[in-house]
Amino acid sequence: MSQNEALKQFLDAAKAKGATNEALAALLRGRGWPEEDVYRALADHFEITNGLEIPTYKRSGSAKDAFLYLLSFSTLATWTIALGSIIFSLIDRWIRDPLSPQNYYAGTFYQIADSLACVIVAFPVYLFVMRAIGREVQAHPDKLESSIRKWLTYLALLAAAGVVVCDLITFLTYLLRGELTGRFVAKVTCVLVISGGVFWYYLSSMQKDAGRREMQSKRGLWAALAASVLVVAALIVGFHVLGGPGTQRLLQADLRTLNQLAQLAQQINAKWNSRGKILPASLDDLTGAAKEDPVTHRKIVYHPKSGSAYELCADFAVASPEVLPENVSREGWTHPQGNFCFQLDAERNVPQVPYFY
Repeated sequence: MSQNEALKQFLDAAKAKGATNEALAALLRGRGWPEEDVYRALADHFEITNGLEIPTYKRSGSAKDAFLYLLSFSTLATWTIALGSIIFSLIDRWIRDPLSPQNYYAGTFYQIADSLACVIVAFPVYLFVMRAIGREVQAHPDKLESSIRKWLTYLALLAAAGVVVCDLITFLTYLLRGELTGRFVAKVTCVLVISGGVFWYYLSSMQKDAGRREMQSKRGLWAALAASVLVVAALIVGFHVLGGPGTQRLLQADLRTLNQLAQLAQQINAKWNSRGKILPASLDDLTGAAKEDPVTHRKIVYHPKSGSAYELCADFAVASPEVLPENVSREGWTHPQGNFCFQLDAERNVPQVPYFY
């Protein structure tokens, strides 16, 4: 007789005498039987006695769960970072630092455009995925105990906590140095609100108590509403600062005009140096350079003045994004809307044209 058959006969006899499952399991483990074999034998006994097969337990956490949680956390990182970037760019524009050069703010237009695109795509996807996860949990409450959910959620909590701690350390460092500025405090507050909100929401989602889970559902609705309000506000202000696609196209057209003017100025300066400090009489003296606006095809106007001074004039569709028309600086390539003449000097280097607005 095999060991398994002997074990089966023993269990049948012991159960007939009224032995409990706990006593049998302890007795057999005391005689060296592996726990897995003991419970398998008990399961076989109950299946034969009751005539019913023990249902197979399906572990919570599947490839679908992993996909949903990974997608939710990746989109969460995308839209929160982009939202912070938009707010940072707006802070840089509204709270100026006299120690930062003017062209420091020029790249905010491209940065805002990239961040707006990320938020517009990632935030709705995140809400959609979180709604799908909520439906899965309602249909299968055991998914709350999924190891996939727990691991990914605690990784998100670790990232959020790390950001909060680093943010507070940075704030304290600048405070002790006496280098706090309004712009820095505003940025620290922005990071603290976004990362702290993420940490609070996901930490409360790990509550095991049923009553707290019901409260978490309400918190989730309020968190989604608050995030939506913040995102919509950032989008409205961002588009107001950035302007529509048509405005951006006009800005890029003006940028091409500035590049054309810079090329002409380089050649004029080269002529000045090669001709014994004499300016060219007209743009016709320049070879290999376009003498018209590359977008509107209007002629670029050149006015030589006394000495090494000269002007280059062109038409611009919109004003430079950083300076109002009535407060235009004649240094560099800042210009108002309409026709404008730049005051240049062949003895000086040609100002650098920003590669973006």
